[in-house]
Amino acid sequence: MASRKLERTSSVILNKAAQRGGDALFGLSADFPRLIEVDLERVQPNPDQPRRHFDEEALRELAASIERHGLKQPILVQEIGDGDYRLIAGERRWRACGLIGRRTIFAIVSDGDPDELALIENIQRVDLDALEMARAFARLIERHDYTHEALGHVIGRSQAEVTRTLSLLRLPAGILDEFEMRYRSVPKSILTEIAAVEDADTQQRLWDLIKEGGTVKALREAKRAHAPRGDRPGPLPPPLPVFRLVTAAQRIARDFAQVDVRDLRDHRSRLTDAEWTELRRLHHLLDQLLA
Repeated sequence: MASRKLERTSSVILNKAAQRGGDALFGLSADFPRLIEVDLERVQPNPDQPRRHFDEEALRELAASIERHGLKQPILVQEIGDGDYRLIAGERRWRACGLIGRRTIFAIVSDGDPDELALIENIQRVDLDALEMARAFARLIERHDYTHEALGHVIGRSQAEVTRTLSLLRLPAGILDEFEMRYRSVPKSILTEIAAVEDADTQQRLWDLIKEGGTVKALREAKRAHAPRGDRPGPLPPPLPVFRLVTAAQRIARDFAQVDVRDLRDHRSRLTDAEWTELRRLHHLLDQLLA
């Protein structure tokens, strides 16, 4: 069992602050946080944690940093009785300490709604992707019957921002699945542009454009150029040639970002005449565009 000396010390400070109107020991206020050292096994993960994805490599790097430099920020917990605590924020830190075999961890004991606290902590640390945030917003609205305006007030966001974020949940399931599995780096601005389109087929075609390397500008241009006419949505034609060329160039640059140019040159002799012709044609197109 971890030592509770730190917890007792924190309680003494808190009590003194309360007795003196919140001004004990260097002006500490009555809401001075209660800091404890708790056994890792007494901390239970929050089943409603907004963050759903934990990168294993990043987790190992965090564990190595904690092992070398120590834990710089305590986790946030709530008491649930019998000496156990529910984790509110800091699951990556909690997991990392377990990876390096630590038996205890520093924690701040907090009161308040655990869902709100977990969401706010993650927002402040910019830890959530767009879909994780949208689902966390929806869960708070369902549990507390918040309006978009009320939720924005709770988490420090505008009503418009809350509404835009929640609109992502209207995207087709296929797009949401692909985002979670492979494309979590796609910015929220792009997702909200696609979510603003009513037709599911059009949303899918715009999403396919983004997967090929399209930018927000290319996406908006495609929406303007190919907006459906009348009440019935029309098919979405391919994007303008210049955007197709630019997105193709972006994809090539991304795929070969880590390739040494000398390695490419060493294998030039393996190219066929037809491949040389295609490369020269691409070179000519880029020269014409940049001229």
